[in-house]
Parts: sequence; C-alpha cells; structure tokens
Amino acid sequence: MKKRWMCLLAALALTVGVAASPLTGDAAPLKADGDGKVVADGTCSMTVYPEDQNKPQEERFGEDLAQAGVVVDIYRVADAMKTEGQDACYFEPVDGYDLEIPAYPKAEDWVRLAQQAARTALGGNGAAEPVERGMAVGTAITGLDTGLYLVIARGGALTDTKDYVTEIEQETDSQEGEVRLATMANSAQYTYLFAPQLISLPDRLTETAEDGTVTNMGDWNYEPVISLKPERAARYGSLEIVKTLLEHESMEGIQESVTCVFEVTGELAGELVYSEVESITFTEAGRESVVLDQIPALAQVTVREVYSGASYELTVPGDRSATIAADDVVSVEFENVYNGRQTNGHGIKNQFVRDESGAWLWHSDPTQEARGNEGLPPVRTGIRPAEEER
Repeated sequence: MKKRWMCLLAALALTVGVAASPLTGDAAPLKADGDGKVVADGTCSMTVYPEDQNKPQEERFGEDLAQAGVVVDIYRVADAMKTEGQDACYFEPVDGYDLEIPAYPKAEDWVRLAQQAARTALGGNGAAEPVERGMAVGTAITGLDTGLYLVIARGGALTDTKDYVTEIEQETDSQEGEVRLATMANSAQYTYLFAPQLISLPDRLTETAEDGTVTNMGDWNYEPVISLKPERAARYGSLEIVKTLLEHESMEGIQESVTCVFEVTGELAGELVYSEVESITFTEAGRESVVLDQIPALAQVTVREVYSGASYELTVPGDRSATIAADDVVSVEFENVYNGRQTNGHGIKNQFVRDESGAWLWHSDPTQEARGNEGLPPVRTGIRPAEEER
C-alpha cells in the first residue's frame, strides 16, 4: 500500500489548510470570554466541498467523485485564545491532543500538526472523538464553537479506520522516506485520497506581496467554506478463467497433456486497456482455472478460446465476456468435450508485450528458438493505464 501511493504525496502535501495565524488589522475585532477563549456572536459553521467548485468543469473529478460518497468527520483539537492587547489569536490544545503549536506557524508546521492530530484522532486509543461524524460534503456543519478543527474525509460506507486509513511513503529532496497518513474514498473505478486538514474557526484571509509582506487584512470569518484537493488512482480487479474438460484423449492407454489457450482483451470507454494471452493445461479430465490480476476496474473483458487442442471442441461455442469489479474476482467458464480425433501435440504460451518505447516484444513459454523471441516475459504483462492521475 505504501508503494502504491508514493507518487501522490507531493500533491497531497499541498492540500492541508492553514489556520489563522496571530495577525492584526482594522476588521471587526475578536471577542473573548473571561478565560480568554475567542467567542462568536453566534455559533460557527463550516462547509466542506470534496473539490474546488471554482475549477473548470473539465478539470474536476465530478460525477465519479460524487459516486464515492465522501463524508467528513470533524475533530476539535485546540481552543482559540485571544492574544492579549491584539486583534489576534493563538491555539491551546484540548485534552487528548499533545500538539506543540508555534506562536507563528508556517505552512510546513500545519502539515506536521495535521499529521500529528490525525494520528491521535484515528489511532484507535479512544483519546479523541469527533464532534461531528459522517457529515455530508457540500452542506453547512453548524453549531460549532471557535477553535482549531481537524477535518478527515472518507468514504461514507467506510466506517472502520482499517478500511479508509492508509500510509504514504514520501520521497522528496528535503526529507526522504517520510511516512504520512491519508484517508480514502472509493468509486467503482477510482480510489480518492485525502490529506488530513486543519481549519481555524474563525479564519482570516490576507493578501501578501511577493516578498511575503501582508498588504491587506480581511475580516474574521466564522463560516468558512473549504475545498478539499483529492488525488485519485485507478482501481483494479481480477478475472478467473474456469475450464472444464469432460473427457481426456488417450493414445494407446497413455494420457497426454492438452493445452487450451485464451486471448483476453479489455476495453474501457472505448480504449484498449488490457491485452493478454493465457493457457490452461490438462493431464486428465476435470476442472482447472487461472486468475489474471491487475485489470482496470469497470473494463469490459472479452475472453476467446483460440486453441482447444485438435481433439477437443467447446460444448457452447463463442466468446465469454464480463465486467471487472474493483478488488474482486469475476469468472468466465468454458467447457470442452473430446471430439473423437486422436492426435499428438503440445501447447506453447505466446505473449506479446509492449515495451516502454511502444514496440511489441514476443515472449514464449517454453522459450522457443525463433527470431525475435525475447524469452520469458516480465511478471507484469499486458497493456495497463497509469496507476496515478493528476
């Protein structure tokens, strides 16, 4: 799992929200109670969208992301405290969260703190419970107090942390091999991955110059709208080819092996995404099967028996087809019967694999001494789309 998500983390690191730092300005000032906690005239709220609603339609994940059923869990991790003599705030962790929050946090501090808070909240030790659980994205989450909140996005159908929490191994120039936590939601075709995000209530928008100097202070916002920035990766499933040989040919009482060869192709949205040749060998009558893995989810696969042995024929002619389901195995079945012809023969498994330059290479098993044969093929074969997008 770690290796699968390694390349996604660079983008995910940018999705962590930056809460309000201690800043001053001319906007309506913060109010505090007798203990110094920031208070609002009413209650606070936040609205979380699964992706940026202002992005062009063609750049959104859109309907597929909507089918993932994303919900959010909200954890309150710190009190917002008013800085004495200033229109600014700082944060004091609540019980259960051992966070060291700098007075003036930088972006990388918020990434670290979000990770630390998420490991506490999702660690299963009972130290932290969400103030709101399973809230639908796109609707206002109301009745919140001021403070610092951890936002965890996940699939609504995934209720156990072992099903939606994963770790990502990040490799960057600055810090190689760092492992970070992320959460998941699944559509039928893709897995969406989210970084934990910290949000301040209230928050404050500022404008800065190129040198980082603050040029304009906005009002304190007690009803922020947040857009998550998910990454996604293709999901895969498996195909089982089940073969039944009702009778077996014998030559003068000696039963010889018979090899049946299958051609498998998969299409998705009109594009060829999988191509493979597989075989099953029998030494006696019975039932055998072979499983092909790493086929893109929702691909429409067609299985054709291209060779049944000269002495055998299908009881039901024609191709078999199926739709690949993510993290599952779908099956197609063939049944052959002896046609009475007596022949000698054996099978050779040929595979044609496209290399990185796009050229087709021929592999055979057992290896044949023929021009162009590359020998045994690599473990992963066939045509696959990229495992990561965007």
